[in-house]
Amino acid sequence: MENSKVQEDFLIAMRGITSTVNVISAKLNDESHAMTATSVTSLSLSPPSMIICINKEASIHNTIYEDTKFCINVLSNKQKDLSEVCSNSEEGESRFKDNGWVDDKELIYNSNSISNIFCLCTKVIDHSTHSVFFGEVIKVNINNKNKALLYASGEYLVD
Repeated sequence: MENSKVQEDFLIAMRGITSTVNVISAKLNDESHAMTATSVTSLSLSPPSMIICINKEASIHNTIYEDTKFCINVLSNKQKDLSEVCSNSEEGESRFKDNGWVDDKELIYNSNSISNIFCLCTKVIDHSTHSVFFGEVIKVNINNKNKALLYASGEYLVD
C-alpha cells in the first residue's frame, strides 16, 4: 500500500542529504550505457566493494548483472554538464560526446572524472522499483585533484 504523504516527506528528507554525483558506465555487446547516480556507496575494504542502486526502467539496468563489469565515474565539480547529459531522457551516443570517454573494449569510463572505480558485479538484489548491485572493486584510477561534484536540495553545489 502506497502512502503518498510518506513518499512526499521522504523526497524532502532525501534532498537534505548531500551526495557525490557519479556516472555509472557499462557495455553490453559493444553498446555503451551511462547514467547519473547518487545512490552509490562503499560497502567494505576487505574486499574493496561498492553498492549502486539503479531503477529497473533505466536503460543501463539490464546491462549489469552478475559477472559483468561496470565503472563508477566520480564526477568533478567541472563535470556538471556530463551529469546533466547522463541524467536526461535522451539515451545513446549523446551521452558519450564528452572528450574524456575512453573505450577499452571491455569497459567505458570517463578519464576527466576525479576517479574511476572499476567493479565486477558479484550480486544483484531486486527491491521494488530498483535493483541493488554489489561490485567488487578490481581497479581504481585516480585522475585529478579537482573537488567532487555534489548534489543537495535539488541542485548541484559547484565552486
